[in-house]
Amino acid sequence: MTFAENLRQLRNNAGLSEAKLAKASGVTLGALHDYGLGRREPSFAAVVKIARALGVTADAFAECVSVGRGKPPRLRSRKKKDI
Repeated sequence: MTFAENLRQLRNNAGLSEAKLAKASGVTLGALHDYGLGRREPSFAAVVKIARALGVTADAFAECVSVGRGKPPRLRSRKKKDI
């Protein structure tokens, strides 16, 4: 299970909206939204805050797998052509 899937499940089990979890945890709503969609991965400090607000320990997220997207493609710089 990914962090995003686990977060959504724990949040739903706790009966909390993203907004209520954001307020209770001190993590921004935007960050929580991105974590729930798998767009971003939280820092350990954010995991601890979220876990406390959900009434679980950070261990609840210990078995989460990362959905690595790999490195973004490297952009090549354009060279100016001689005129």
